[in-house]
Amino acid sequence: MNSILAAQIQGIDIAYIVASILLGIAVLAALIAQIFVIAGYWRGNRTQNSLGLTGEQVARKLLDENGMPDVQVKKCGILRTLLFGNHYSIMKKTVYLRILTIQKTSVTAAAIAAQKVALAEQHRDGDKKMIIRGRLQGLGVFAPSLFIPLVLAGILLDIFLIEAVLFSLIALILSAVFILFGFIVTLLNIPVEKKAIVRAEEMLENMLTPEENTSVKKLFRCYMVEYIMQFIVSILRIIQIILKVLAKAKRR
Repeated sequence: MNSILAAQIQGIDIAYIVASILLGIAVLAALIAQIFVIAGYWRGNRTQNSLGLTGEQVARKLLDENGMPDVQVKKCGILRTLLFGNHYSIMKKTVYLRILTIQKTSVTAAAIAAQKVALAEQHRDGDKKMIIRGRLQGLGVFAPSLFIPLVLAGILLDIFLIEAVLFSLIALILSAVFILFGFIVTLLNIPVEKKAIVRAEEMLENMLTPEENTSVKKLFRCYMVEYIMQFIVSILRIIQIILKVLAKAKRR
């Protein structure tokens, strides 16, 4: 191995270590963001909304008022709850709400219902980013709730299967495919969700009290931070995988 090649490998190794450290920090930040989302969710879920309406009733009211009587509101089944949580399906033209959202008369339930209705509105209006994202999720390509756990699983496989070349390669390919789709979806998520959040806030502005609207905005800010952190994690993981492949190729 000549000195130039050795220097290249060393440079790639250093870059890989730096990327791994940054990835670890980003994953931790994403987990913290999820904790804040959960905390905000439960805090708002304990506060009854002034409308006295359940999440299902808020969704139905907003859908009808905004010219979407054909969009259904249904309770998430177990699988949908685990994979997607509260979401809008463009395939079925249906707003799916978790049991704690669909039956609750809380501020959180109203906020989530409004945000999913805003996504349905984007679909009706032919928003291309929303439609592409919805099709990817509808095909089961990417489940948002599994993003961080699967990233962590990929990192652990990299560490523990480093000597098992075949298994390590398979794990690397699977991780790369998942992260690539995750990157595409999170790239689309940010503008789509931001637009939906702004629209949901507009819908709720004259329905809820100023105090309730403040709580809604805090919850939505936490959601946006979570989406941004997932995007950063996906970029760093892609860089890490590329560097690992380059290092292996140089050593052959």
